[in-house]
Amino acid sequence: MSVSLGAAIYIAVKPILKIYTIMAVGYLLVRFDIVSMETSRGISNMVVNAILPCLTFNKIVYGISDKDIKQIGVIVLSAALLFVVGGSCALLTKLVTPAPNKWFWGLLFGGIFPNISDLPIAYVQSMGNGSIFTSAEAEKGVAYCCIFLISQSFLMMNLGLWRLVGLDFRDSDIAKTERPDGSLSPKSSFGKDDLGSEHQTQGENFAAENQRSYELQSFNNAIESDSEDLPTASFRGRSRSLSRSRASSVKSLGALPRECPDIDLEAQTSSSGPSARDHSALKRYYSTDVVSVQQKPSRHTSRRSSLRKRKPSISDVVLEYSVADQIRDGEIDLSRPLTLTEDLGYRNSTFRTMAQEDESTSNTSIEQDHHEFTVTRTKTSLGRIGRFLQRHKMGWIEYAVINFIRPASLGALLGIIVAMIPWVKALFVPTDVHAHNAPDGLPVLNFLMDFTSYIGNACVPLGLLLLGGTIARLEIGKLPKGFVRVAILMTILRLMVIPIIGVAWANKLYQLNWLDNVIGKFIVILTWSMPSATAQVYFTAFYTPLEGSHMQLDCLSIFILMQYSILFITVPFVVTYTIKVDLQL
Repeated sequence: MSVSLGAAIYIAVKPILKIYTIMAVGYLLVRFDIVSMETSRGISNMVVNAILPCLTFNKIVYGISDKDIKQIGVIVLSAALLFVVGGSCALLTKLVTPAPNKWFWGLLFGGIFPNISDLPIAYVQSMGNGSIFTSAEAEKGVAYCCIFLISQSFLMMNLGLWRLVGLDFRDSDIAKTERPDGSLSPKSSFGKDDLGSEHQTQGENFAAENQRSYELQSFNNAIESDSEDLPTASFRGRSRSLSRSRASSVKSLGALPRECPDIDLEAQTSSSGPSARDHSALKRYYSTDVVSVQQKPSRHTSRRSSLRKRKPSISDVVLEYSVADQIRDGEIDLSRPLTLTEDLGYRNSTFRTMAQEDESTSNTSIEQDHHEFTVTRTKTSLGRIGRFLQRHKMGWIEYAVINFIRPASLGALLGIIVAMIPWVKALFVPTDVHAHNAPDGLPVLNFLMDFTSYIGNACVPLGLLLLGGTIARLEIGKLPKGFVRVAILMTILRLMVIPIIGVAWANKLYQLNWLDNVIGKFIVILTWSMPSATAQVYFTAFYTPLEGSHMQLDCLSIFILMQYSILFITVPFVVTYTIKVDLQL
């Protein structure tokens, strides 16, 4: 098959036009406030926990078999080399440009991890119409994209490298904040030794409780005021953070009234025993929070209506994702996994196969306004394996194993296991292995493939809509001097230099017969041409304090916007060259 240069250019440009159109819809949905930040996070959680696992399982089982073990190894090797090359480009950028020290780790993260999920999958699926690749080749190409994605996810989530961006905040107000009594808050758990530390979660002290009490009173006064002005971003974020902090101080509340709107009953608790602090916390719930909200329902409603008219901004992302207060107070230990069913949780998760719960619990009854509540605290101790890992400073193993329970990791892992065992795969899809089929002539478990295909097809469109919405919320604030040069150089390296290295690497693999099909060669080149991952926006917002400068997010905003502004030029150019020169079509 041969295509003209004009046809090759059109074939390369058409997928990127579709991608940008979907992103534009997501952009407009956010700019017109049709999709709020809370809704976006809910959709993101749905994609991560349900849709993406279905996609990876389906494509891996369909597109990969035990005969592709060498191809899988080559793709994992290519992914590792891509991360090394990207990180080296970030270090080079730091050396030759005035990159700010407070965004060094963010720059390094942006260099290491590209967007190798939605964009390449959407591109390959658009080219599986027979003009370049058949539908079967496109399915295999998507499976290869999933292997790239698994490799990145393992480093980013299972090994915890997403915490790299938190190292830029070591000297911020999170790590050291003065309390009302003049004392200093506990040391942040993402300090200098974050990536290898085995800190135990530090409990809240009396000074921290005074701080919350003071801020809570300010919150109540604001609700009861006659002002109709919109609350500031930092104040609303503080009230949200306080709600989570107060909820996390109580293990179980007997019968919380439904009128209390901001108490998270599922919040993870600390392991310390009950104290007078618990009594005062419950009193504040019922004597201030609930009463003040009930007294002024119209004010609350009007404020909520006003919030809907706000222009979407990066502050919305910070308000939704920031847990800087919880990290500062020691309520979150970043050396341990966070909630496994969220993209980024605001409490630590537990692993019951490695931990044993002490049977002894402490119950405290509190009577307030004719209601009796029971505060139950359970002391948790590590099991034998957990103590061994703690003793030998190998907590990263526990961290990685626990994160394999994440639905996204679990879906990919199950897909690889099924694909690698021929007689098991024959139960899901038609293969060369003889197996008894269902009455319709298909494998007996083929309905699971229909199920995962039906749900997984929503992954890429929703991902691109969320990508457009993320870009819509980015803002460029006050940048450090000379930072534009940093962003320009990194954009050139990311979208122009690294693709050239990727083409040379893919050609060498093909010559060595390590890659034995053209779709594998194309996927390697395409993946090396992707921009930086926009997930970094949420990781950065996770660490960003609600008050003060957002310099890291300002730098990241122009960094992302610059790359995605020229992506529609660089990727079609690389694809056109690949079609005409490397694939010789």
